[in-house]
Amino acid sequence: MTEEKNDQLRQQLIAAVVKKRAAIARAQEVVVRLLEPDVAELEFLAMLWEIAPNHYTDIVDEREISRYCGYPLCSNVLQNVPNQKYQISASQNKVYDITERKKFCSGYCFRASEYIKAQVPTSPLWLRDRELRPSFQLLPRDK
Repeated sequence: MTEEKNDQLRQQLIAAVVKKRAAIARAQEVVVRLLEPDVAELEFLAMLWEIAPNHYTDIVDEREISRYCGYPLCSNVLQNVPNQKYQISASQNKVYDITERKKFCSGYCFRASEYIKAQVPTSPLWLRDRELRPSFQLLPRDK
């Protein structure tokens, strides 16, 4: 009886590992796809369910390295990227760290990317089949 139970547990463990590896492999495929400049909105929104926040950060970073705007729905090439790390606002008497902002072609793309990043689920990829899929929203253009 215990031998049968051990075999059952072994099979469950193997199935769980296979499921986890498949989910991680799919997330990597999504990362590679979102590095391309021509991603449709519906395709993008559907893919968000299959990645974790660290994958989204990787997408933004890799797009910047490729000289594309970090927002996956924008196909603009980054130009005139400032060399400095900080920007001083004399009118507001503040110093801003622009390290993340430099990865985007515009303020809108930066805000839209942060809006999406906040919606990416934090639960483990391989356990999401037990959850309700959220309805992801894009930042409206007028915001």
